[in-house]
Amino acid sequence: MKILSEKDIQIALTSLDGWSVNKGLLNKTYTLNSFMDVMSLANLVSDKSEKMNHHPKIIIEYNKIEFMLITHSINGISDLDFQLANFIHETYDELFI
Repeated sequence: MKILSEKDIQIALTSLDGWSVNKGLLNKTYTLNSFMDVMSLANLVSDKSEKMNHHPKIIIEYNKIEFMLITHSINGISDLDFQLANFIHETYDELFI
């Protein structure tokens, strides 16, 4: 696994509305209707993360949830981060819009 170049990251970000890179982490904050919706999304992401063996930093504040992704083993953003970000994005779009 390798760290993606800035160019590759920018290209991949074009398909992830609202996602950005901040302080070397791929991140996005979602605002949902309730705390229970936030927890449901967190649980779906945690299940997927466990299967991928790729665990994001998650911050929960009532009806907001922030995901911060990095591949710790290479200390950078990799394809694995974008795979998880796509899962999060698609899950949110399918279940919470």
